[in-house]
Amino acid sequence: MNANEPFIPTPSALCAAHPERPAVIICARCGSYACGSCQQQADTRRDYCVRCTPELHLASRGSRLAAMLVDRLASALPLLGSFLIWGLLSRGLAEDKSAPLILLLMPVGMLGTLGMMAWQLHLLVTTGQSLGKRLLGIQVVRSDGSPIDLGRHLLLRNMVPAVLLLPTLGLFGLVNALLIFTAGRRCLHDHIADTQVIVVNGHLR
Repeated sequence: MNANEPFIPTPSALCAAHPERPAVIICARCGSYACGSCQQQADTRRDYCVRCTPELHLASRGSRLAAMLVDRLASALPLLGSFLIWGLLSRGLAEDKSAPLILLLMPVGMLGTLGMMAWQLHLLVTTGQSLGKRLLGIQVVRSDGSPIDLGRHLLLRNMVPAVLLLPTLGLFGLVNALLIFTAGRRCLHDHIADTQVIVVNGHLR
């Protein structure tokens, strides 16, 4: 099939970089199949795989901040919801009767929050996009545009920065955030993990 012809997905069409995933486009440059996490779109609105994208557009600082806020709110919602339910149900109840209620609801909320965090991690590893990043049309990729793997995301992009916060008395967190204002728009954790956050599917911001 020619890369310029409309692509109709079939069960046999698999991504060249991820053979376990179905293809959603044919790269306009190399003609190979690409899955959703490898799909990029240039200003011409032609689809490319990550290795052939003519130019990667860096995500704006505002979109990265907004995506982070959405992700944190989404993760906190189950726990916040359990407190809200407790507040509504405990109205008019004596203190000794409302205490067991919160002890029941808190574990449920915490499990919901952990489940949401696990789902967000699954999205990041499989698509490079958390819920917030998907809503904002941005994606985490390697510096060469290739998809990010679980170890790099979990260990280098999250665990290493978390471990370095305490011994540096929070200085790491400050430097990590301030580096977003450099020309490359990469936080310190992006440099450690060799990642960048880009605009996907033509959603230029």
